[in-house]
Parts: sequence; structure tokens; C-alpha cells
Amino acid sequence: MPKNKGRFLIILSSLFILMAVILTGCGDSRFQKDRGAVVLPENSGGARAGEEVNTRKSSLPATAPQSKQESNPGQKQKPSDSQVPVVRRPAEAGFYERQDSQGEVAVDVIWLTPEYLQARGLKMTPEQEQDLSANLVFNLALTTHSGDLRDFDFAEAIRLKVNGRDAGPGSWEFVNRDGHHPEGMIRFMAPGNEPPRELTLSINNLSGVPVREFKWQL
Repeated sequence: MPKNKGRFLIILSSLFILMAVILTGCGDSRFQKDRGAVVLPENSGGARAGEEVNTRKSSLPATAPQSKQESNPGQKQKPSDSQVPVVRRPAEAGFYERQDSQGEVAVDVIWLTPEYLQARGLKMTPEQEQDLSANLVFNLALTTHSGDLRDFDFAEAIRLKVNGRDAGPGSWEFVNRDGHHPEGMIRFMAPGNEPPRELTLSINNLSGVPVREFKWQL
């Protein structure tokens, strides 16, 4: 009887030890399993790929800024005040030539422009080109058979209106000082704010004629 009781105690102790080992192994496996759900392996690329995607998304702006032109598509841009519109001039030489034969003096007037000189086959020097760009220049050739026209005050008697407004005093220069066939040029400063569309050149009190007018319309 005592022998059987000793064996029973040994078997019971062995069973307790075995159960303890089994329970300890299960606990470690669960702990490792739980830890594996939180900590990713070092060779896994999932976390890095996720971080890269998030970085790219955060670097993009939420909305692209619109330019002023896009924000106001119907608004038209105003032309700059410094831009003066250009009026095309005729290429025919006859458009620039005018005549008047009142009284005892005949007057031939030419509005000198690059277009006129080109139509006549004349080449401009750089100085002439600059002169015609900055001034309105007219050539006057006069013919008379009585009296001496060299004493006539051309600068005082000649006036110019540009688009209905007085262009101010002109500068007279003789080209030919012949008393019966004088010729000269008169210059007026060209207006810088608008192109000439209508010109009226007038000569006052020449050989008893109150006024002679020469007009150009563009």
C-alpha cells in the first residue's frame, strides 16, 4: 500500500510539471504573437511605402493658385497709354502734293513723309529719317512775276492744325533764296500723344490773299 501511494504522488507531480511547461509555452507564443502585430519586421516595405505616399500627398498644395487672368476671364487688358496707334499713310506721291494759284503767287506744297520720298524713288539719310519722325515737315515752292518774296515772313504767316488743334509756331528754312522763285521748308513738332489724321496748313496774307489752306485727310 505505501508503495502504491508513492507511485501515485510521483505520477501526480509529473503531471503538474508537464502542465506547467505546456502553459508556459502557450503564454510565450501568445506574447510573441501579440508583439508581432505591433512591431513590423525590418525587411517589410509596407511601412516605408506608406510613409512615402503620405509624404508625397502632403507636399502637394490643396488647391492650385489661379492667376489674375484666370480669375477674371472676361476682363480685357487695357492698352498702355505709351502706345500710340499707327495710321497707315498712302503710298501714292500725289496724295502729299497740293497747289494754290490765287493772286499773283503760285504755291506748291508737299508734305514730306517717308512714304512720299519712297514713292518718288528718293532715299533718306538717317538724319532725314529722324527729322521726319520727330517733325511734320512741309516743302513750299513759290512762283511770282512781281515783287520779291524773300522779304515775306514765312515763319509768322504759316500755321498748322493737327486734328483740329494748333501745332504751335513753325521753323522756316530757305532752300532757294530766289526773289521770284523762292523755296523752303517749314517744320512743326509732331504731337507725341496721337497720330496725325487731319492736317490743315494755312498761309496768311500772301500777295493780298487773306488765307490759303492746304488740307490732308487720313
